Amino acid sequence: MPASDLKPVVNRMWFKNVQVYTFTEEFSHSTEQMEAALAKFPFTPLSQLQETTFGWVAPFKDSDILVETVAGRIFLCAQIQDKILPASVINDYLLERLDALEEAEGRRAGKKEREQLKEDVRAELLPKAFHKTRRVSAWIDPKNKWLVVNASSEKSADDFTAQLREALGTLSVVPLAKSASGAEILTSWYLDSTTLPTGTELEAEMELTMVQDPAVKAKYKNLDLAAPEIQLSLDSGMRIRQIAMAFADQCQFVLNEKFQIKRLKYEDKLVEQANDSDDPRSDALMMSDTLSQLLLLLEPYTLSEGV
Repeated sequence: MPASDLKPVVNRMWFKNVQVYTFTEEFSHSTEQMEAALAKFPFTPLSQLQETTFGWVAPFKDSDILVETVAGRIFLCAQIQDKILPASVINDYLLERLDALEEAEGRRAGKKEREQLKEDVRAELLPKAFHKTRRVSAWIDPKNKWLVVNASSEKSADDFTAQLREALGTLSVVPLAKSASGAEILTSWYLDSTTLPTGTELEAEMELTMVQDPAVKAKYKNLDLAAPEIQLSLDSGMRIRQIAMAFADQCQFVLNEKFQIKRLKYEDKLVEQANDSDDPRSDALMMSDTLSQLLLLLEPYTLSEGV
């Protein structure tokens, strides 16, 4: 697929990094029940002394509704604010206080006094600190038992599911792939392209790790997939940890051993087709249709275990 036909999309309803969970039991909450539950935990801006805050906001900018259904998929969105207060800044101010104390009283602060001074410094700096705001969007597919979270890290997605669980009272989900054999699956696709999911193909970017020592890595980009360097890495005991792929002239992405989908880029015609409408739900529909088709192809290769 020519790179010129694809572009990254900034709109938050075009998910760029996907963490997928599967429900271990039927998702039975109605949208009305979810709306009432999430409304109890609305987003509120940070107070002066708060370091972080999490709350629910409308998934679509033209509405105040917290939970909306598009083509049977339930969309929702969380907003998070975090104060930016690096530990190095706190430590710099703390050292000034400790030096001043030693000069004024001719003694060094004890452990408890030092800890108290550190808390005092934090409390003084928090109201002055800048903050950053981010959103985490997701959709639930009750039919296929998926929770699809637009998050670049596992922690961000896990925080989202934890807050959703708190709001709903229950949320029985596990990561899509819990098997340790993900690297073996990716490697088998490389070794035998006939085993690839239908409609997908590999692209010239991958990262390999040593089975016995994951810290040992090899990265290849813009290298012919038949290059001998790759086979030499495999012969040395390495396996493919993540690899770039394309799906049916619809999108490009990087898939890792946990079947997390990263760096999604959608084909221009999909984005343009959605942009023909001013309704942001068109983005959501086009994006979720594309990812649903892809997930249906990938899911048989995963081994989730209920907990």
